[in-house]
Amino acid sequence: MNLSVVGLQWGDEGKGKVVDYLAGQFDAVARFNGGSNAGHTVVLGTKKHTFHLVPSGALKGKELLIGPGVALDPVVLKDELSLLPPEARGRMLVDGRATLVSPLEKKFDALLEKIRGASALGTTMRGIGPAYAMRAFRLTPVVSDLLAEFDFSPMEQFYVRVGVDPSGLQEWAADSRKLVEGMVGDVGARVVEKTEGGGAVLFEASQGTLLDLLHGSYPYVTSSHTVSSYIPASLGIPPRMAGEPLGVMKCYTTRVGSGPFPTELDGTLAETIRKVGNEYGATTGRPRRVGWLDLVALKYAVRLNGVKKVAISKLDVLSEVKEFMVCVAYERLGSQTTDFQKSLSHLGEVRPVLAAPLSLYGSKFGDAIPPQAKKLVDYVEAELGVEVSILSHGEERASTIVL
Repeated sequence: MNLSVVGLQWGDEGKGKVVDYLAGQFDAVARFNGGSNAGHTVVLGTKKHTFHLVPSGALKGKELLIGPGVALDPVVLKDELSLLPPEARGRMLVDGRATLVSPLEKKFDALLEKIRGASALGTTMRGIGPAYAMRAFRLTPVVSDLLAEFDFSPMEQFYVRVGVDPSGLQEWAADSRKLVEGMVGDVGARVVEKTEGGGAVLFEASQGTLLDLLHGSYPYVTSSHTVSSYIPASLGIPPRMAGEPLGVMKCYTTRVGSGPFPTELDGTLAETIRKVGNEYGATTGRPRRVGWLDLVALKYAVRLNGVKKVAISKLDVLSEVKEFMVCVAYERLGSQTTDFQKSLSHLGEVRPVLAAPLSLYGSKFGDAIPPQAKKLVDYVEAELGVEVSILSHGEERASTIVL
């Protein structure tokens, strides 16, 4: 049976570890959205692997699929493949319809952030948003165009008009063509073939629900759709093949870049959580903003994705922090709400209503779940109406408890 892994917060929930842990049960792992602005980290022993485009099942020897909804940067893909065993390339299938990210989109990304000034979004500067925009303009090439005689002149003229130097595009195209030769195909058809043949595919999302282009905290969102309902459209498969969604959440909240963050912390406590949890962007290295667990936002994400089961990560971090707070409502102008969607237009103005239901301080994790963590599981299940199926209490695979 197919399964999808989606993030329930502003990304960086630990999806990479969960996908790597579960990949052994599947025949293939497919990325369905986003681009190299994602950073999924898998730790094996003392070695840390960060995947930006390659699906996180790469270390389990699985078939690796990059779907048509992905924005593909051939430069990043080449770098990632060079760090994997040679046979990984033979297990990689890139959909010919995937949007390409060229060096020009990266230059345009930086230019747009400069124009925004104080309202800059804090993008990764990887050119993902401009690439999707160029797709909407019908100016950018897709992966299969690299294998044909694509006319780059309209694209070059566009960038000249917006002040971006188009030099180097042809050389990039030639290098990219060499990279993708032999890897291009129909990922949707492959998923259908696998599923109808009795196999199983694990679908991997990048970013998190609250960064969804339509449903997130717009305009401080990513440039693709991050929710589970996008999987069929992004991959080109029947909705019935998308499988059940597994939501991944931290036991606190983080976000990278600009934008409203109701439960954000600062000062010594925030720095402690950041340091213990190694909360620095896997793609940019930027310190992540840190805040308490936000049940208002999580209930919204659970509903959007139709999630019935969740995995909770970073439990080991809060075992070293005496305080543990949870946002149970938002307050603004003297009234309270638990409706995240209604708060989106003024999310930067709300004050979190906090509760302290329990503490994880001093919890010791092993093969069994400690009592404090069990209380947290019960609390989350009751508040979100879900079943907690996986607990993660460290970066390594072994630091996982399946309930």
